[in-house]
Amino acid sequence: MLDVTVAAKIPPDLKEQLEAIAELERRTISSVVRLALENYVQQHGAIHPRFHADILEALEGVGRGEAEPYVRG
Repeated sequence: MLDVTVAAKIPPDLKEQLEAIAELERRTISSVVRLALENYVQQHGAIHPRFHADILEALEGVGRGEAEPYVRG
């Protein structure tokens, strides 16, 4: 399978941090970003299914202009 290119806008300070990590680990920025995205996707998929469903439901409500109550505690 061939890799594809994905473009993303990031703040300059984040790019500088990525460059520093890449240099420290002797990797390309692309490989650092790929590892970060792989970790994010893995963690995202590991969220408990009901909790994940609740998050998606809340986001859909926000998209419809509904406000979710905030309970501190």
